[in-house]
Amino acid sequence: MALEPQRVTEFAARPLSTLEYGQAALVQPETPLSDAIAAMRGGDHSCVLVVANGALQGIITERDVLCKFMEPGVDWNGPVQAVMTAAPASLAGTATIREAITLMRERDFRTVPVVDGGEVRGAIRLGDLLRHLAESFPEEILNLPPRPHQTMEKAEGA
Repeated sequence: MALEPQRVTEFAARPLSTLEYGQAALVQPETPLSDAIAAMRGGDHSCVLVVANGALQGIITERDVLCKFMEPGVDWNGPVQAVMTAAPASLAGTATIREAITLMRERDFRTVPVVDGGEVRGAIRLGDLLRHLAESFPEEILNLPPRPHQTMEKAEGA
């Protein structure tokens, strides 16, 4: 069963505001790094958004924790503003799924903050987009073989 091009186009054109996406942990710039990481773990978040006066200032992602903060000498009691990715790329709720996928692919992101009118709304993750894709095309997705090149020699079942 193939995906219908028109349905795929309609799916990709949906604005992010029509999707359910994760709430990110929010911290202040002066929050100690250890507290920011605890906020990520406590809420099972993939990132921490650093916010001052309601405006997005920076981001710390799971990848940052694994790749940047495991080095010796990291000050776990220092403020997140010293180690965050400042002025991160973000998308508005009016941005489309296509725009989110393009940004993620081009910049190798797995999580992108969603900001409307300067106010942080949450974060869209690659997993969120995949879940919505599977929910929008359940028959087509669920009937895919585990390995794309796999074909059955004969039909199974009765």
